[in-house]
Amino acid sequence: MNNFTHFIIITLLLATSCQSASVQETENEMFVVNELILLRTEGMALCELAAAANPSPEVQATCEKLKTYYTSTQEEFTYLCTGRSVAMEEEDFDTIWKQAENYLLKDTANFELAFIELSSDNILRSITLHELIVQRQDWEDIMYYAFKSLPELYYQQGNLSRLKESFYIQKSATSLNVKTAAMDL
Repeated sequence: MNNFTHFIIITLLLATSCQSASVQETENEMFVVNELILLRTEGMALCELAAAANPSPEVQATCEKLKTYYTSTQEEFTYLCTGRSVAMEEEDFDTIWKQAENYLLKDTANFELAFIELSSDNILRSITLHELIVQRQDWEDIMYYAFKSLPELYYQQGNLSRLKESFYIQKSATSLNVKTAAMDL
């Protein structure tokens, strides 16, 4: 009788630990999907706000490239979210939009640099999450999506780096012209 009781207790403990692991795994999966939603929403908000507020052809071109990335991966991303628990509400999207708007529009003199920095940060966080997903190899469909998206994210990171370099070169040239003009006086 004593051995039978130990057997039942051990079986229950094993079943409980297996259940806890699957619950933890489901929570991790839900967190990852929600983080992907957050990053995509933030990235799109930055693009939409920048495209509407900045007439710079370089920023417009970068926004178009980013929008193309988001729209080209939207169908696969929507499929990825189907049937999964999404913990984001409409108010969360509004909050993300308002925060992006506040950061971008609070200093219009540095709008372009703010867009570059915020978008670069967003893309870098997206790359980091996608790389972790691929390395973990836990969720086949999420891993497949991340694997397919990574090259385009690297490409977008390069575009933003070139835009940043161009911005600083342009700023330096403008500063040099102002100094030269002042010296001529």
